[in-house]
Amino acid sequence: MAGTRPWTDKTPIGQWLDELAAERQHVPADCLHVLRYAMNAGKDLADYRHAIVHGWMFATGDMPTFIRNPGLFGEKRHRPTHDAHVSENLLDMAVDSAWTLCQVVSLAKAGCDDPTTWPELAAIGSKVRRAMSQAGELRHLTELMNHEKY
Repeated sequence: MAGTRPWTDKTPIGQWLDELAAERQHVPADCLHVLRYAMNAGKDLADYRHAIVHGWMFATGDMPTFIRNPGLFGEKRHRPTHDAHVSENLLDMAVDSAWTLCQVVSLAKAGCDDPTTWPELAAIGSKVRRAMSQAGELRHLTELMNHEKY
């Protein structure tokens, strides 16, 4: 409806990701494992995305860095400082992971509408594990760079 906020607008992405992986009786166990991998990848990827979208951009060496909640003037922030380092490789990993997660959501919706399609979600389990690994690598590389920086 025009002029009103959707009821989903106030729900943080982490809560939606938790909901994606919540145990459901009608979801086969192998698909539930895939959804849990997707949830983990989604949380890491969302963290990287938030730093880019909401962060300040700084030129550091040979790649730009986005810093979320930088506290440049000594102010205290509700959320901790977080960086996202950007290079062609890192963005490729983020885009590849995001595309796989889009496929998961589409197949999960299809499975809810037609239970005979659940095997399609289970079949992309290796792709989802790879996406989880890539998203985790984004988070891990950022933590390593932050450790070296501070």
